[in-house]
Amino acid sequence: MNTFIIDTIDPIVSEETTFTTPDNVSTPSYTFSSTDNGTISYGGDCGSSSSSTATSGNNHNTVTLTQPDNSTPLSDGSYATGACTIRVTDAAGNPSNLLTVNTFIIDTTAPTVEYTSPADNQSSFSASESISVTFSESVDNITTNTANTSCSGSFQLSSDNFNSCVQMGSSPSVSNSNLTFTVTPSLTMFYSTNYKIRITTAAKDSAGNSLADNYTTSNGFNRDSIPITAGYAHSCFILDNGSVKCWGSNASGQLG
Repeated sequence: MNTFIIDTIDPIVSEETTFTTPDNVSTPSYTFSSTDNGTISYGGDCGSSSSSTATSGNNHNTVTLTQPDNSTPLSDGSYATGACTIRVTDAAGNPSNLLTVNTFIIDTTAPTVEYTSPADNQSSFSASESISVTFSESVDNITTNTANTSCSGSFQLSSDNFNSCVQMGSSPSVSNSNLTFTVTPSLTMFYSTNYKIRITTAAKDSAGNSLADNYTTSNGFNRDSIPITAGYAHSCFILDNGSVKCWGSNASGQLG
């Protein structure tokens, strides 16, 4: 009788390295260990473009997950624990335990700017109002320039086509579940001046997706016209710094 081997021991597979989640990679890598060599099979919503051979030992099996056809990247969405499974069958035909991949999220969609306040092409804007931007999804890395008038940071405001930018009084405040960011200029903005808002591609969502391109308002917005009062023989107006200038006749002390 020739030599033969009896093997009734099932392999044991276990997770070694899970995913970063949410992630903007639609073919994520997943690492598991197996106590025996064998053939990998996948179940649920996942397949793999990697080798189907498992090697025994810790961290010896890193696979790239795909859709069940073993080539198409995973679709955007949330994959619950057990939506993707892995099993190893050894040379004797013994199947391992079913390894269920923990919950993960694939998100490859870039955030967009939903709207700004003031709105693009708004013709009247109070000096007391703040500037805000609202995104299509929660984002982070929203910064602005608080030290000088350079166009730095991902949230910028300019009256000269971004050759220089308005200095802000503090970092952006966040609200609406990280959808809305608000800044306040450190100095009063000029009357009858057009301002534009720019959001740069440094703005990212939690999966690491950046804006596809810099967002800049097309037409910008204008501050209220210079407040003016006039009498029979005199006129007064308010300067950008809040002081008042008057001219004309002062026969009755109307110029103060």
